Amino acid sequence: MALLNNMKDSSSSSNPDPDFLPIGYRFSPSPAQFVKLFLCNWILSRQLPLNHIKYIKYLFQLDADQVPKGQSKYICEDEAFYFTEINPNEMLSIRTTKNGYWETNGEEEEVIHGNNIVGFKTIWNFFWGRAPNGEISHWRIEEYRLHPSVIPADELSNSMMEKIGRCVACKIKNVEKEEEAYRFSMMETQTESDEMLESSESDYDENIGGN
Repeated sequence: MALLNNMKDSSSSSNPDPDFLPIGYRFSPSPAQFVKLFLCNWILSRQLPLNHIKYIKYLFQLDADQVPKGQSKYICEDEAFYFTEINPNEMLSIRTTKNGYWETNGEEEEVIHGNNIVGFKTIWNFFWGRAPNGEISHWRIEEYRLHPSVIPADELSNSMMEKIGRCVACKIKNVEKEEEAYRFSMMETQTESDEMLESSESDYDENIGGN
């Protein structure tokens, strides 16, 4: 279960850990929260609501297995959240690493909050080997960029625009594990549904037999 709407409660003075989350909750911000509450504040050098996002200067220069995961007890072991910077030479659909490359189809998805566009999301898949003949892995990065309109007008200088273009927030995850978890969840839901149906049919038969 994700928790971000009650962050003030989770970091109250009753718990000495400012990044504390209640039992059963994990750090999993929505795209809009990731952009507005974390990326925007990071770019503006403001305090973050929670400190579960680490910084790696050039994340896309690393192979998927070189990126640390599970850096917080509130984050799944097969995923991680990072702030990073985009090297001007990486502004392509392929970003090369030592043993592979990150590749995107170039499509951007708008991140919407209310009726406003607050950012953009791009998917990058990791391949082992060299393009275009690499072998796709189970690792994927969701890259989020900030829309300039989110920044207060009095702070939107040329240097700030450059920073917005250079600084992004990323979520790396193992999509195979995510799919396995989804299939398991669906199996549990189906089992519970079957058990409820069997119980209802049994009650119905007993009621019919008693009349």
